[in-house]
Amino acid sequence: MMQARLVPLTDMAVLKTEPWVDQTRRPFVTAEGAYIPVREGYPSTHMLPSRRRSGRGYQKLGDVVIFHGSRPSRDEVDDIKALEKPRGIFWISRHEGAFREPKISRIEGSGGEVTHQESGIIYRLDIERVMFSQGNREEKTRISKMIHPGETVADMFAGIGYFSLGMARAGAQIHAMEINPVSFTFLEQNTSLNGLTGNIRAENGDCRDLLSGVYDRIHMGHFEAVTFLSQALRHVHKKTILHVHMLGDRSDEIKKIIHDSSLKANITMHKVKKAGPRTWHLVADVVIE
Repeated sequence: MMQARLVPLTDMAVLKTEPWVDQTRRPFVTAEGAYIPVREGYPSTHMLPSRRRSGRGYQKLGDVVIFHGSRPSRDEVDDIKALEKPRGIFWISRHEGAFREPKISRIEGSGGEVTHQESGIIYRLDIERVMFSQGNREEKTRISKMIHPGETVADMFAGIGYFSLGMARAGAQIHAMEINPVSFTFLEQNTSLNGLTGNIRAENGDCRDLLSGVYDRIHMGHFEAVTFLSQALRHVHKKTILHVHMLGDRSDEIKKIIHDSSLKANITMHKVKKAGPRTWHLVADVVIE
């Protein structure tokens, strides 16, 4: 098997100097993009067989396989069945609504709840009801490495524990908030499965109503996080760090909101992954001064 990341064809030329690219292997190019081989020790988003195949990449969560984008062909499905022998094969065409629920079709087999392990963390989820983005693996690692043991963290959009679990394992005390009751159920399960009940206080509801006190760090893992920023800034002190996710650069909006809140901050932008043509998933690290 070959670890890979899916990138737009237009980005291939700029990847030659990236440290995560395995230069000893050739990319696998399809109509949906290029699957770039990933070196050992770096996070990947897809798995490809070492041999060249007619199909495209896929995600494997637990014992099921998921295709994204266009519906897979019969040959692609049969290829994956022979290679992975999964319990179920699914196709997700998109995610919908405020809860980012998957528009998912079961192609073969059975689905429902799966147990997936990533970077030593156990995630339990129902793939037919809850999204899971493997493309955020490197960002989860980056944030967890920034944690200082004992710091207090608000995770305003906790989901099933995507970021909360890693930050808690690094020693933080997490106030994890999630509005989707299905995701919240798995957040509680995953907290217990990973032995982190002493580090995570989970609440089901709108994070704007649940924020309380002040925090050393506030994680805002939602593409519309900027619209929640003014509420988050009511719960900061000097040196609080906020991680604000977004699609495209919205740093000017962030600066205005901070100014209107009579605060000063240092802002550093980080790229997470390509989210579409000319669109990046970005995170602004905002340090209150």
